[in-house]
Amino acid sequence: MNWPKENSLVISAIVLLSALLTGETWLGWRSREGAGRALAVLEIRKQERDRLGGHSPALTEENEQAIARELAKTGETVVAMRAAMLTDGDLSAPLPENPSELYFDIAGFVRQARELATQAHVAIRPEECFGFASYANAGPTADLIPAVFRQRMVGQRLVEALIESRPHSLLAVRRERPQLPAQRGQPEAAGMPPGNGLPADYFEFKRRALRDASGRLDGDAFQLEFTGQTRTLRTFLSTLAAGQPLVIVRSVDVEPVSAVAATTQGTDHARPASGVSAPTPLVAQNPSKFTIVVEVVRPAVPMKEPVL
Repeated sequence: MNWPKENSLVISAIVLLSALLTGETWLGWRSREGAGRALAVLEIRKQERDRLGGHSPALTEENEQAIARELAKTGETVVAMRAAMLTDGDLSAPLPENPSELYFDIAGFVRQARELATQAHVAIRPEECFGFASYANAGPTADLIPAVFRQRMVGQRLVEALIESRPHSLLAVRRERPQLPAQRGQPEAAGMPPGNGLPADYFEFKRRALRDASGRLDGDAFQLEFTGQTRTLRTFLSTLAAGQPLVIVRSVDVEPVSAVAATTQGTDHARPASGVSAPTPLVAQNPSKFTIVVEVVRPAVPMKEPVL
C-alpha cells in the first residue's frame, strides 16, 4: 500500500514521459495535417499555372509585347477614324444662296447621274431623280437649303460610287427627311413641314434617334436598292470605305432575283437609260437585289483630339 508513496519519483517520471509522448504525437499530427494542406494548395497552384500557361495567347513577355503593339495600332486606327469625322472630304462646297440656285444644282446632279448610268449601261427608270423627285420643279424652302444641299452632295457621291460598281439596275434611292437644327430629335412628322416632299423620296431611319440624343453627331442616311452580282456589292462597299468622309453601313439586305423577274425589271420598272441595252454575259449568272442603308456621319460640334 506504501508503494506509490515510496516510488513517487518513478510515477512522476512516467507521467511526465506520457505527457511528453502525447504532446509530440499531437504536434506530429498537426504538422502532417499542415503539410497535407500545403501540398493541396501547391497542387491547386500548379493546376492554375498550367491552365494560364495554356491560354491563347500564353502569358509570356513576348506575347505581352505583341499585345502592346496591337493596342498601339488600334489606338492609331481610332485617331484616324476620328480625324476622318473631322473632315468633309470632297463634300465641301459653297452653299446655294436661294431655293432657285439649289433647284438648278439638284437638276444638274440628276442630269449628270442619268448620263453616267447611260454610259455604264446601268438600267434606271426614265424619270429617276435619285431621291430628289420632290425638287423636280422647284427648290426646297429657304430654311431647308443647308440640309438638302448637304444631302445632295452626299447623294451624288453615293450614286456615282454605285454606278461605277456596275450594277445591273438601280431601282431606288431614298434619303431621310431633312430637319432643321432646332428640330433634331423630334418626331418624324415634326421634322418636315407639311406638303414639302414626296413620300417616295424618303425612308424612316430608326437609328437617327441615337444620333440626335447624343448631340455630338450629325449625318445623312440613304437607302439604295439595286440589282447585280455580289462583286457589285463588294466594289461599292470598298469604294465607300476608301473615301472620305466616314461612311457607316447600317444594314445590307439581299434577295434572290430570278431570270424572269430580272427581265421584268429591265423592261417595266428599270429599263436601260435612253434605250441603251445592257450587255448580255456569255455565262448566265443569277443576280440579286440589294437594299443597303448607309450613313455619312460627321461631328455636330468641333471634336477634341482623343487622348489614348
